[in-house]
Amino acid sequence: MAFRRFYRRTFLNLRGHHAGAYALADITVEPGFDPDELTRRVSASLSIADCGRVVTLEFDVDSPSDARNALHKAQLLRDIVNQFTEALERAVQHADL
Repeated sequence: MAFRRFYRRTFLNLRGHHAGAYALADITVEPGFDPDELTRRVSASLSIADCGRVVTLEFDVDSPSDARNALHKAQLLRDIVNQFTEALERAVQHADL
């Protein structure tokens, strides 16, 4: 089964509330570096931008060790974003906003 490229670009701000905030995720499976082998590699990146500031995280995978590390980073980030969202919701409620 072939991997279908994952590509998402999403604007983060509500309509009419400043421009320039987005998230861009891109994952592809490509041939490995050695053309004589059937190995494959994963090329993955996540960019987050806000008001001209951009951070890009790379999750490239060429080995089982890379795979474990890339998945660890992604899962840890997911957990942090979920916890951040919950804390922000509590803060906004506490501030009566």
